[in-house]
Amino acid sequence: MKKIALVITCGLLLLLTACGDASEKEKTTTIHISAAASLKDTMDDIKPLFEKANPTIKLSFDFGGSGQIRERVESGAPIDGVLLASKKDADTLSKQNLAEDTKEFAGNELVLIEPKNVEQTKDANLEQILNDASKIAIGDPESVPAGAYAKQTLENLNLYNTEKAKLVLATDVRQVLSYVEAGNADAGFVYQTDALLSKKVQVKAKIDEKLHEPIAYYSAQVSDSEKKEATATFLEFMNKAEAQKTLEKYGFKAAN
Repeated sequence: MKKIALVITCGLLLLLTACGDASEKEKTTTIHISAAASLKDTMDDIKPLFEKANPTIKLSFDFGGSGQIRERVESGAPIDGVLLASKKDADTLSKQNLAEDTKEFAGNELVLIEPKNVEQTKDANLEQILNDASKIAIGDPESVPAGAYAKQTLENLNLYNTEKAKLVLATDVRQVLSYVEAGNADAGFVYQTDALLSKKVQVKAKIDEKLHEPIAYYSAQVSDSEKKEATATFLEFMNKAEAQKTLEKYGFKAAN
C-alpha cells in the first residue's frame, strides 16, 4: 500500500509540475510601441519575426509623426517604447527623463517625388522642379521629421520664402505620399523608403544630405513603462541582424 501511495504521490507531483510549466509557457506580455509612420511596412514584417523568436512577448503598434509620438509620451499615454525618426524628439524625451536607453538603429534618405504619369524633364534641377510645381506636399515641420528636413533643404537653397505659399502640410510622411499619389500635390518630400513602396509615384530628385540634418532613427524605452524587460528585449532586437536585414530590404540605411 505504501508503494502504491508513493507512486500516486509522485505522479501527482509530476502532473502539477507539468501543469505549472505549461501555465508559465502560456503567460504572455503585450508591449505597446509607438513608431514613426515611415516604419509601418517594415514593422509589419518585423513583428512576426520577433514574436516567433520571443513567444512570450506580443507587439502592439501605432504609427504617426515623431513629434506627435513625443507629445503623447509627454501626456502620459500608455506607451512602452518608441521608434522615432528624429534625434530632436528623442533627446527632448530623454532630457525630461521620460525616455531612456536611446539607441540609433537606422538611417534614411530624403527624396522629391511626383506622380508617376508626369513626364520626366531631363536635366531639371531641384529649383526648376519646385518652381514648376503649384502645390508641394511636406510633413508639418513642427511635428514630422521629414517635413523638418524638407524645410531645412528649402532654407539652405534659399527657396523657402519663395515656395512657402505652395506648401501643403501633412500630418505624417505617409500622408505626403498619398497626396502625391492622388494628384493633390504636384510634388512632395518623402523618405526614399516611402517612394519605393508606391507604384504611383516616381523619384524626381534625391536630396543632397548636406542640405539637411542627418536622417536617423532612434529607439527608446519609456521611463514609466511597467514592462521594461519585455520592451528592452524588443528594442535590442531592432539592432540585431534579422531586424537590420528587414530594414535594409525596405531601403533603410544602416545606423551610423
